[in-house]
Amino acid sequence: MTTKVLQFDFKKLGAYQFQTNDAAGNVAFKASGAFHDVVLNEKIVRTFEMENSPFSTQLEFLEFENVENGKCKLTMHSIFKSVELRDKLLQQPFAFGLNMAHDRLQIIINKLT
Repeated sequence: MTTKVLQFDFKKLGAYQFQTNDAAGNVAFKASGAFHDVVLNEKIVRTFEMENSPFSTQLEFLEFENVENGKCKLTMHSIFKSVELRDKLLQQPFAFGLNMAHDRLQIIINKLT
């Protein structure tokens, strides 16, 4: 699977959009949102919306905490329209994709340091 960044305006009131394609090139997942607040190395407040899905837009708070030896801790807090939508989303197989994305980020960071 490959992920393409279609839009990434990383600033307050900026927007982003990306899509993930399967091995055959078909769009498997597409998401977009807006950055509501960006404080470098501290926090990101954004919306997150999956296209062509029954899930409504989420509000996400991402906080970065410096720990040690150039490492940081990421805490994500997502707010859903309802508990039912949250629970329905948690039943989806997103853990694999999220872990894959974070693993790719770690590889990139390791190359930079």
